[in-house]
Amino acid sequence: MKKSIIYCAIATMTAFGTLSCSSGGSDVAGIGGSGYVSSGTITGFASVYVNGVAFDTSSSTFDVDGNPDGVESDLAIGMRVKVYGAINANGVSGTADSISYDDELQGPVSALSLADADGVHRTFNVFGTTVLVNSTTTNFDVSDEITTTEVFDFDSIADKDHVEISGYYDSTGMLIATRVELVSQAFNPGNDIIEIKGTITGLSNTSFSLDTIPGLTIDAASAALEDLPSDQLSDNIFVEVNGRCTDATCTTVVASLVEAESDDISADGEVELEGIITDYVDDSNFRVNGRRIDAATAVREPLSLTLENDTLVEVEGMLVNDILVATEIKQEGGEIKIAATVFSVDPATNSFALELEPVLRQTITVSIDTSTEIEDKINETIDNPSELINNLMPGDYLTVAGFDNGTGTVIATSVKVDTADKVILQGVVSGCSGDLTSGTITVLNIAFPYDGSTKFEDQNGGTIPDASDFCAAVSLGSTLVKINDDEPDGIANEVDIED
Repeated sequence: MKKSIIYCAIATMTAFGTLSCSSGGSDVAGIGGSGYVSSGTITGFASVYVNGVAFDTSSSTFDVDGNPDGVESDLAIGMRVKVYGAINANGVSGTADSISYDDELQGPVSALSLADADGVHRTFNVFGTTVLVNSTTTNFDVSDEITTTEVFDFDSIADKDHVEISGYYDSTGMLIATRVELVSQAFNPGNDIIEIKGTITGLSNTSFSLDTIPGLTIDAASAALEDLPSDQLSDNIFVEVNGRCTDATCTTVVASLVEAESDDISADGEVELEGIITDYVDDSNFRVNGRRIDAATAVREPLSLTLENDTLVEVEGMLVNDILVATEIKQEGGEIKIAATVFSVDPATNSFALELEPVLRQTITVSIDTSTEIEDKINETIDNPSELINNLMPGDYLTVAGFDNGTGTVIATSVKVDTADKVILQGVVSGCSGDLTSGTITVLNIAFPYDGSTKFEDQNGGTIPDASDFCAAVSLGSTLVKINDDEPDGIANEVDIED
């Protein structure tokens, strides 16, 4: 279901700023109304939230998947978009002249895996590209162009589903999906449009292959050519191909469109870019979404952030000789996972406490900001961080992903309002004490009790005989563990070492 604007102005807390449908007046900073501002996933609505900025869209145009006459309701949370416009001096609001969206891949699901032991990850292929979906952070949706009463989500996705995917590629070429939309439930090779990207190789007249799918032949004899140099096909150009398969195994695609692709970053002011680190050499030389980054002098959030391949980050900085020189770099995603009920809410600090253990009322404080992605699985009415804080009540059940800011508070990168289920606590273990029948595993300052019935597993899903062996197998301060309390009753049912 696509998200649409619920209302035009919202009153938010001081830390979120005041967002409205006005353009912001004289506090506009950065690159004005003509440059490129931000590339990242949509995290909220009532304004369009991208990279922590709420963009006023009252005068925006929308280019959605090749349709220059799109409207805002065509957009949805999890779509990776480009925003052109200006950011206000407060840093959390701005004005979008235009927003463009283009999916990364569209085609049939194949080789769908079972969910992993934790029920968090599974993979599938689309034309040879491996796609990773996450039960916590990937948004699943159904196209407005089809009618179905069936649920489409992490659990129900199936082989032969025709899907459109938005996301980021990691250092191995895997597509980490931020959003998966069901286009049709049974892929029809002769009728259904596919969308694939890659670099042209082996061009012969109007036929070629893509480096990303070497076994696929593209027939572009009748294709429209857009943005190509001299309007001609040529090897070594990165393109998007739209077309239809000629056979059930889709070894040949008859293209209707071949369009050159580029990142379009050509601004004189601030640039904000979200993506996964690849090609890491050192802190002054790595790439995000193919763009060279120099973050040697950048301020980091958290301060403990280590830059390395496959870390999801948001980079802010200026373009210098086609290199994005970062002034700030912020961790996105995060290895911390929490699922629990709300104990209390503090709108003044944009935070809430989650109750992990009911006997001693042990809680964790979670802080959100304008960059936190919000998904309401219950009523689909909460679309942004300010709405979440204003509507949260004790007893609400949330699933949170994020990172530790170093003071015991979790900075949430995503929050999902969901149906009450088990308690989950994932983080670095800092304590492990007790005997075979009772004791505690400490994660994020929560001393979570275990007893003789608690199961322990290693990172490969193998059984660890008892608590003493588990404690011997972990390194305090570095080993990532996950605690599950299925009832929940304050006693861990299972404690696992994570990769």
